Amino acid sequence: MTALLDVRRLGIEFRTSDGVVAAVRDASFSIERGEITALVGESGCGKSATALAILRLIENPPGRIVHGEILFEGRDLLKMGPDEIRALRGDRIAMIFQEPMTSLNPVHTVGRQVAEPLTLHRGLGVKAALARGIALLASVNIADPTRRASAYPHQFSGGMRQRVMIAMAMGCGPDLVIADEPTTALDVTIQAQLLDLLSAQVETQRTALLLITHNLGVVARYANRIHVMYAGRIVESASADALFARPRHPYTIGLLHSVPRLDRPVSDKLVPIEGQPPDPLHLPRGCAFHPRCRFAIDACTEAVPPLRSVGDDHRIACIRDVDG
Repeated sequence: MTALLDVRRLGIEFRTSDGVVAAVRDASFSIERGEITALVGESGCGKSATALAILRLIENPPGRIVHGEILFEGRDLLKMGPDEIRALRGDRIAMIFQEPMTSLNPVHTVGRQVAEPLTLHRGLGVKAALARGIALLASVNIADPTRRASAYPHQFSGGMRQRVMIAMAMGCGPDLVIADEPTTALDVTIQAQLLDLLSAQVETQRTALLLITHNLGVVARYANRIHVMYAGRIVESASADALFARPRHPYTIGLLHSVPRLDRPVSDKLVPIEGQPPDPLHLPRGCAFHPRCRFAIDACTEAVPPLRSVGDDHRIACIRDVDG
C-alpha cells in the first residue's frame, strides 16, 4: 500500500552571511491516511523547515532544497510546476501555521478568509462560500458564527484565531493537514480544547495530520507515530506506544526524563539535558548529540550514525542501543 506522503532523504540548506546552514539532513519518513504523525524536537532542529518544504514554501534565496523526494500519492511535489503545487495548497494539503495573527490578513473579515479557499478550489460563488464558511466556523465551536464572520482577526483571542485557522485548513476536506506548533502561547486548557477539536476533525474526515511540536505531552495523547529530530536529522522513529514504553536514543530518553509525570512522586527531580544544541554552522564531527550525551564513547565522534532498525518498525540513529 502506497503511503499518502513519503519523504525521502530530504536535505535543506540556508545561506547566511556567516556560511551555509544544513537545516535538514537526510530526513525520511512517511504518513498513512488517517494517521497522526508527530515531528518532535527542540527549536531549530529543522521541524518547521521540513513542513515548509512539503508545501514548497522554502524561500529561495536564502533557502533551497538540495536533494531528496517528497512523494504525495506517488507524485514528487518537488518536480511539480508552480501551478500544480499552488492547486494542491489549501485543497489537498493544508497548513495551520504557528502564529495565526501573522497568517490571517488584518484588513479582511474572518468570514471572507475562511471562504476564500472554497472560492478558489471549489468554484463556489461569494454567497455560497460565505455560507459554507459560517458553517465551518460553527464546526470549530465559534459562538454566533454568522455575526463573528463579519469580524476582523484582531477582534478574536489567540485561541479563537487558531480555531479560525483550523476551519480554513479543513474547509476543502484535505487529505493532509500540517500543524506547525498549533498551540504555542496558549494556556493549557485552550491547548487541550484545540487539539481535541483538531483530532476530531481529522478522525471525521479521515485526514492525515503531521503535528509539529516540542510538547511530548501533546504527542503522548494524540500521535500514532513519532519522529524525533535533532540538529536537522531524524534520530528516532517509532510508534507512540513503543517510543514512550521503551525509548532507545539518548536524546529521546533525555527529553522524556525532563518532562513532569503524574505517575512519579512529587519529590522526583527532573533531569535536564546538559549543554546547548550545537551551532548549525559548526556541527560536531560524528553524532551531533555526542557532546551532550551521557552514553557517548569515542566511536561516537568518528561518523554520523545512520538510522537502523532495533525492533518492529523502531529505528534509531545511534551506534549504541540504550534501553530507556
